[in-house]
Amino acid sequence: MKRNSALAACVLWTTIFSLAQSAPAPAPAKVKYDAASRIKFSGVVDSIEQRSLGGTCKAPGVFVTVTADEKTYELRVGPKWFVDTLTWTFTKGDKLEITGWKVDKEGSNEVVVRKIDRAEWSLEPRDDHGAANWLWMPAPKDSGKCT
Repeated sequence: MKRNSALAACVLWTTIFSLAQSAPAPAPAKVKYDAASRIKFSGVVDSIEQRSLGGTCKAPGVFVTVTADEKTYELRVGPKWFVDTLTWTFTKGDKLEITGWKVDKEGSNEVVVRKIDRAEWSLEPRDDHGAANWLWMPAPKDSGKCT
Protein backbone atom coordinates (compact mmCIF):
# COMPACT_ATOMS: atom_id res chain seq x y z
CA MET A 1 0.00 0.00 0.00
CA LYS A 2 2.86 2.37 0.90
CA ARG A 3 4.49 1.56 -2.43
CA ASN A 4 1.31 2.44 -4.39
CA SER A 5 0.91 5.71 -2.46
CA ALA A 6 4.53 6.65 -3.10
CA LEU A 7 4.18 5.80 -6.79
CA ALA A 8 0.96 7.84 -7.07
CA ALA A 9 2.63 10.79 -5.34
CA CYS A 10 5.60 10.60 -7.76
CA VAL A 11 3.30 10.48 -10.80
CA LEU A 12 1.25 13.41 -9.48
CA TRP A 13 4.38 15.46 -8.72
CA THR A 14 5.87 14.73 -12.15
CA THR A 15 2.63 15.70 -13.89
CA ILE A 16 2.31 18.98 -11.99
CA PHE A 17 5.97 19.82 -12.56
CA SER A 18 5.77 19.13 -16.33
CA LEU A 19 2.60 21.20 -16.69
CA ALA A 20 4.17 24.09 -14.80
CA GLN A 21 7.21 23.97 -17.09
CA SER A 22 5.13 23.99 -20.28
CA ALA A 23 2.66 26.67 -19.20
CA PRO A 24 3.15 29.93 -21.11
CA ALA A 25 4.18 33.02 -19.22
CA PRO A 26 1.20 35.18 -18.25
CA ALA A 27 0.39 37.83 -20.83
CA PRO A 28 0.54 41.47 -19.81
CA ALA A 29 -2.82 42.84 -18.73
CA LYS A 30 -4.95 44.23 -21.52
CA VAL A 31 -5.49 47.96 -21.59
CA LYS A 32 -9.00 48.29 -20.24
CA TYR A 33 -11.51 50.85 -21.45
CA ASP A 34 -12.42 53.32 -18.74
CA ALA A 35 -15.20 55.78 -19.59
CA ALA A 36 -14.19 58.00 -16.66
CA SER A 37 -10.74 58.59 -18.19
CA ARG A 38 -11.97 59.65 -21.65
CA ILE A 39 -9.97 62.49 -23.07
CA LYS A 40 -10.32 64.72 -26.15
CA PHE A 41 -7.59 67.10 -27.27
CA SER A 42 -5.74 68.59 -30.25
CA GLY A 43 -2.07 67.86 -30.75
CA VAL A 44 0.84 67.95 -33.18
CA VAL A 45 2.73 64.78 -34.15
CA ASP A 46 6.30 64.67 -32.82
CA SER A 47 7.23 61.10 -33.75
CA ILE A 48 5.88 57.77 -35.01
CA GLU A 49 7.14 54.48 -33.63
CA GLN A 50 6.50 50.77 -34.13
CA ARG A 51 6.86 48.36 -31.22
CA SER A 52 5.14 45.45 -29.52
CA LEU A 53 1.57 45.86 -28.35
CA GLY A 54 2.18 43.04 -25.86
CA GLY A 55 -0.12 40.26 -24.74
CA THR A 56 -1.16 37.80 -27.45
CA CYS A 57 -0.57 40.30 -30.28
CA LYS A 58 2.67 39.46 -32.07
CA ALA A 59 2.26 42.17 -34.70
CA PRO A 60 4.06 45.47 -34.20
CA GLY A 61 1.87 48.31 -33.02
CA VAL A 62 1.78 51.94 -34.14
CA PHE A 63 2.50 54.50 -31.43
CA VAL A 64 2.34 58.24 -32.19
CA THR A 65 3.81 60.84 -29.85
CA VAL A 66 1.99 64.18 -29.89
CA THR A 67 2.37 67.48 -28.05
CA ALA A 68 -0.73 69.27 -26.81
CA ASP A 69 -0.76 72.27 -24.47
CA GLU A 70 2.92 71.73 -23.61
CA LYS A 71 2.24 68.10 -22.58
CA THR A 72 3.46 65.04 -24.43
CA TYR A 73 1.08 62.12 -25.02
CA GLU A 74 1.84 58.71 -26.46
CA LEU A 75 -1.04 57.49 -28.62
CA ARG A 76 -1.57 53.73 -28.80
CA VAL A 77 -3.17 53.49 -32.26
CA GLY A 78 -3.32 49.74 -33.05
CA PRO A 79 -1.56 47.00 -35.02
CA LYS A 80 0.59 48.19 -37.92
CA TRP A 81 -1.12 45.81 -40.36
CA PHE A 82 -4.48 47.49 -39.57
CA VAL A 83 -3.13 51.00 -40.16
CA ASP A 84 -1.31 49.86 -43.34
CA THR A 85 -4.33 48.00 -44.75
CA LEU A 86 -6.43 51.14 -44.55
CA THR A 87 -3.52 53.24 -45.90
CA TRP A 88 -3.41 55.71 -43.03
CA THR A 89 -0.13 57.50 -42.46
CA PHE A 90 1.20 59.88 -39.86
CA THR A 91 3.87 62.52 -40.47
CA LYS A 92 5.78 64.68 -38.04
CA GLY A 93 3.96 68.02 -37.80
CA ASP A 94 0.47 66.62 -38.54
CA LYS A 95 -2.26 68.40 -36.59
CA LEU A 96 -4.63 65.86 -35.04
CA GLU A 97 -7.85 65.85 -33.05
CA ILE A 98 -7.68 62.87 -30.67
CA THR A 99 -10.39 61.10 -28.70
CA GLY A 100 -9.45 58.21 -26.44
CA TRP A 101 -8.85 57.30 -22.86
CA LYS A 102 -5.83 57.64 -20.61
CA VAL A 103 -4.11 54.51 -19.42
CA ASP A 104 -4.19 54.28 -15.65
CA LYS A 105 -0.47 53.92 -14.91
CA GLU A 106 1.56 55.99 -12.52
CA GLY A 107 3.04 58.96 -14.39
CA SER A 108 1.80 57.70 -17.76
CA ASN A 109 0.63 59.96 -20.57
CA GLU A 110 -0.38 57.00 -22.75
CA VAL A 111 -3.72 57.33 -24.52
CA VAL A 112 -5.54 54.45 -26.19
CA VAL A 113 -7.03 55.94 -29.34
CA ARG A 114 -10.76 55.82 -30.00
CA LYS A 115 -10.66 58.26 -32.92
CA ILE A 116 -8.16 60.49 -34.69
CA ASP A 117 -9.25 63.27 -37.06
CA ARG A 118 -6.88 64.96 -39.47
CA ALA A 119 -7.93 67.49 -42.12
CA GLU A 120 -8.36 64.91 -44.91
CA TRP A 121 -9.23 61.73 -43.02
CA SER A 122 -10.61 60.17 -39.87
CA LEU A 123 -9.33 56.98 -38.22
CA GLU A 124 -11.40 55.00 -35.72
CA PRO A 125 -9.34 52.10 -34.38
CA ARG A 126 -11.80 51.44 -31.53
CA ASP A 127 -15.52 51.85 -30.95
CA ASP A 128 -17.23 53.88 -28.20
CA HIS A 129 -16.82 50.99 -25.75
CA GLY A 130 -13.12 50.39 -26.43
CA ALA A 131 -13.53 47.31 -28.67
CA ALA A 132 -11.03 47.00 -31.52
CA ASN A 133 -12.47 47.89 -34.94
CA TRP A 134 -9.88 45.71 -36.71
CA LEU A 135 -11.37 42.43 -35.47
CA TRP A 136 -13.52 42.09 -38.61
CA MET A 137 -10.43 42.20 -40.83
CA PRO A 138 -8.33 39.16 -41.67
CA ALA A 139 -5.07 39.54 -39.73
CA PRO A 140 -1.74 38.27 -41.05
CA LYS A 141 -1.15 34.65 -40.02
CA ASP A 142 1.78 35.42 -37.74
CA SER A 143 0.21 38.40 -35.93
CA GLY A 144 -1.43 36.56 -33.04
CA LYS A 145 -4.65 37.85 -31.49
CA CYS A 146 -4.62 41.64 -31.32
CA THR A 147 -7.45 43.10 -29.23
